[in-house]
Amino acid sequence: MANDVVTSIYGSLVPVLKGEKLTMRILVDHSMIEGFGQGGRTCITSRAYPTKAIYGATKLFLFNNAIDASVTASFTVWQMNSAFLHPYFADDL
Repeated sequence: MANDVVTSIYGSLVPVLKGEKLTMRILVDHSMIEGFGQGGRTCITSRAYPTKAIYGATKLFLFNNAIDASVTASFTVWQMNSAFLHPYFADDL
């Protein structure tokens, strides 16, 4: 929704060898999105600064552009805990 932000769409090919199942691991951490296909055979990283798609309104879309291929997908979603950091000062060392 922001006018001053580049809104490119990123994608990559993921080679799936004969006998393999397609695997994807997608990590979303506020503004960072990282995707790992086939255990890291293909990786992509992007930043997003959503204004409306936050918290419960967030959505993720995956597309299958394969020709003559049938894909059955299943997903497992985990929520990460906050990385609350305890600040320390040099005097405390």
